[in-house]
Amino acid sequence: MTSLLRLGFSLLFCLMMLAGSRAETVFLEPGRGAADLKASLTYHADPSKSLGEVLKLYRAGGFGRDLDTTMLEWNYAPEAWAGVEIFNDTIDDGRGSDPFVLVVDLPLVSEVDAYLIRESGFTEGLINYSIFEPFVGEDHSVTRLRTPVVEIAPQETVTLLVNFKFGPFQSFRMALETPAELERSAFTSGITHTAFYAFCISSLVFFFGFHLAMKNWIGMLYAIQFSIGLALIAYIDGIWFRFFYPDSPGLQSAVGFFLLFALSGIGFVICGRSVRTEAGETRFSIALTLLSLVSVFGYGVSFYSPGPYTALFSYVLLVVMFAAMFVASGIWRRNNGEIHVTSTLISIVGFLLGVVLVVLLVAGSRAEIIPVSTAVKGVFSVLLVATMTGLTAHIINLRRQHSKAVQAELSALEAEARRSQELLVAERNYSRSRELASLRQRQLATASHDLKQPIMSLRMNVDSLATNMDPEVRGRLKEAFDYIEALSNDYLRQTTPEAPGPSEEEGATEEDRVEGTSSSAAEIYEISLVLDTVFQMFNEEAVSKGVDLRRVPSSKRVVVPPLIVMRIVSNLVSNAVKYTEAGKVLFGVRAQGNMLNLCVLDTGAGMDAGEIAEYAEAYRKGDNSEGHGLGLSVCYELSRDNGMQLSCASEKNKGTLFVLTIPMA
Repeated sequence: MTSLLRLGFSLLFCLMMLAGSRAETVFLEPGRGAADLKASLTYHADPSKSLGEVLKLYRAGGFGRDLDTTMLEWNYAPEAWAGVEIFNDTIDDGRGSDPFVLVVDLPLVSEVDAYLIRESGFTEGLINYSIFEPFVGEDHSVTRLRTPVVEIAPQETVTLLVNFKFGPFQSFRMALETPAELERSAFTSGITHTAFYAFCISSLVFFFGFHLAMKNWIGMLYAIQFSIGLALIAYIDGIWFRFFYPDSPGLQSAVGFFLLFALSGIGFVICGRSVRTEAGETRFSIALTLLSLVSVFGYGVSFYSPGPYTALFSYVLLVVMFAAMFVASGIWRRNNGEIHVTSTLISIVGFLLGVVLVVLLVAGSRAEIIPVSTAVKGVFSVLLVATMTGLTAHIINLRRQHSKAVQAELSALEAEARRSQELLVAERNYSRSRELASLRQRQLATASHDLKQPIMSLRMNVDSLATNMDPEVRGRLKEAFDYIEALSNDYLRQTTPEAPGPSEEEGATEEDRVEGTSSSAAEIYEISLVLDTVFQMFNEEAVSKGVDLRRVPSSKRVVVPPLIVMRIVSNLVSNAVKYTEAGKVLFGVRAQGNMLNLCVLDTGAGMDAGEIAEYAEAYRKGDNSEGHGLGLSVCYELSRDNGMQLSCASEKNKGTLFVLTIPMA
């Protein structure tokens, strides 16, 4: 009895172990299919066995619950058998068999062979699909593979065996649907795919057009990269094969690898342009750009290397490309200031997704939460929206900064225009003063001339009347009249301009005739007239910049036309204030013999000897100058033309000293 019990327990244990290794039977409810056959599938990964041997192994419980394949296990493609028993639980009331369609959702699968074995041993071939054969529309339902309609009688048990030769993905879904269910699912899938592609295409058109209008090459390159990514998704969905080359299956591999390597290649180009500086290309930017040639090389190798290894190489390039984007975005942030945080998030998410993708493909993991194609579309949509948002926000921010810079430049130009206007007003006031002085001079000369004749007549009358006067009185009267005549003659002589000789008149320049700067028109004045005017012109600007502008008053007198001196000094003081960020500007005069040295000293950036010689020429200026490069050259020219000498002494980062040597009166 004990022996029998032990034998019974042993048999029961063996049956339980056998049942644990066999697949669960799928029960079909009346009028309904099985939405998920994968949960009940068992697998065997030996491609060398025939269909009969596989069937015997399956019925003997030789299949396992885990799909154990990797993409590098065989040179062609990883291969596995999947099996499941299906029981039609419909009551046998004499009606006919129920129709069903087997549907497989496995992107880029190389080959699928499905067989239905009935209890009588009769075997039906449901589908014999190969990606290397021309496209057959009857084998597809939108993006899924489908079989012709197969009938299963009520209370009938059938065995389904499917042989897969996987492509890059091993995660799949399998369902047994009724024709009505297939029609509904195909309609839903078609609407979903249409909406996805319409959204992505419209977004990319807007994305590219916006950055084209903004002349932003980085944004346009991102739009091109996402367009290639969308084309790759369309390739995974079989759209290229269906619509562009249905009769040329040999192009499948070439098109797929082209899109993969183009995706990484354009990414490396984006990285290279992102790390460029305003000065031009750097070694790092050139290296990143040259990595795109590795993508070109990989595509060339794909025509000769086994597909799995080439695919793995393309995935590695994608990971490297996302890592490079992460580094390039950091450099871009340092070079261009604050940028939107989504650019960093994009690189991080893309890098992590690339690593996970390589791990899943190499390890052959079949873990899945949502279908692969759906996951790819979701990730693509998130990255597209995030990139569009980030780059668009960054461009808007750059435009705002540019607008502020333009506004600041306009303000500087307005300030310079105001200074020019003030200088023009000063010149006009000086011209009016000269005209008024000339008028007063003519009035004095006229008065002296008009008074001379009456004085002479009065003297003659007085002389005739003073004949009988005391000689002493006549002497005093004579002295008084002599003094009056001397004063009159002296005023007349002082107010009468000296007529130039013929040679002087012929040699006078147009500038002399217009501005009155010839030697004959020279006048004596105190140099403080010029110093005070220049100080009033630039003191306000110096105070606004925090520069201490000082002048040293002087009563020294000079004969050089004041307008010329004022033009030279105003240019020198203007430059000193403009290019001194913080510090002092001092100007004044000191005597040296019969000459007067007018000095302009600043604590600005300073110049070297080469720059001093260069800026003395017309239209030559520094990189930070906003003018036209005429200021110093005009100063040197005016000093030479008017008998003066202008010299400069400067030291980098310490300051500059200009000395204008003027003859004293």
